[in-house]
Amino acid sequence: MTLRPAAFRRPLMAAAVALLAALPLAGGAWAQSADMRDLFNRLDRLENEMQTLNREVYRGGGRSGGSSAPAGVASANPGVVAGLEARMTTLENNMQVLTGRYEEASFQLGQIREQLTKMQQDMDLRLSRLEQGQGGGLGGPPPSSAAADAAGQSREQLAAAGTTAPKPTLPTETIPDASAGTLPGGTEAEQYDYAFNLIRQGDYANAEKAFAQFVKLHPNHSLSGNAQYWLGETLYVRNKFKEAAIAFAEGFQKYPKSNKAPDNLLKLAMALGNLNRREDACAALDELNRGYKEAPATIKRRSEQERARLKCK
Repeated sequence: MTLRPAAFRRPLMAAAVALLAALPLAGGAWAQSADMRDLFNRLDRLENEMQTLNREVYRGGGRSGGSSAPAGVASANPGVVAGLEARMTTLENNMQVLTGRYEEASFQLGQIREQLTKMQQDMDLRLSRLEQGQGGGLGGPPPSSAAADAAGQSREQLAAAGTTAPKPTLPTETIPDASAGTLPGGTEAEQYDYAFNLIRQGDYANAEKAFAQFVKLHPNHSLSGNAQYWLGETLYVRNKFKEAAIAFAEGFQKYPKSNKAPDNLLKLAMALGNLNRREDACAALDELNRGYKEAPATIKRRSEQERARLKCK
């Protein structure tokens, strides 16, 4: 029997707590969301139950006078062991689902932060222009047409200089490094985390490269379904809807049992909708409703919103 070590659970819980603490920065509605409260409550319950299971499983080893924990488990009642194994498997599957939901929430939070940053920059620029306009009005007359013409000529001269200046010779081949989206060394989980961190940073171009490389190197890994989905997301957020539709379709076809399969179908429909392929988009939503009746409530709700927007039958 393989037990999931505490090292797996604790970083996830810590990251979830960090995400919850950061949510008020992006808006109070996120922190008050019933879905988010349910997510963190379930994570907490799973953490407590897995700790209880670990104590039950290893209790036999503690009473056996120096024998190892696995030996104690092996000598236990087979029915008890089988029951514990079944419960542990269920908990591990639930943890995978919740991890996927945490990643989705983290991604959405990153997008909100990016939007807020752009809004702040836009406001700063507007204020700066207003201040400059007020200063010009108080300090003297507006610039003459001659000055404006001179400024226009200067811009034209700079543009001409840019077109005639010698261009640097670029190498025909470059050696990719980690900063360019190439996966670093380490375990599959570490490589996946590296790629996902690029998404958190808003570096979607390099995240695309990293996730594409991950799927190519580890097509059968348990994280490959998630990686394929996030590959599609890196394209979708940059309005590359055709490429995104291909990535989401491949994710659904290659990993139909992944916990990201419903997400793949939803985003496939959204990408197709942006390509004005309404019938195909509605077909993807039909498949989502038909094949994934146990999909998360958030996925079902967004699916219904898309059906209404696309006017699916």
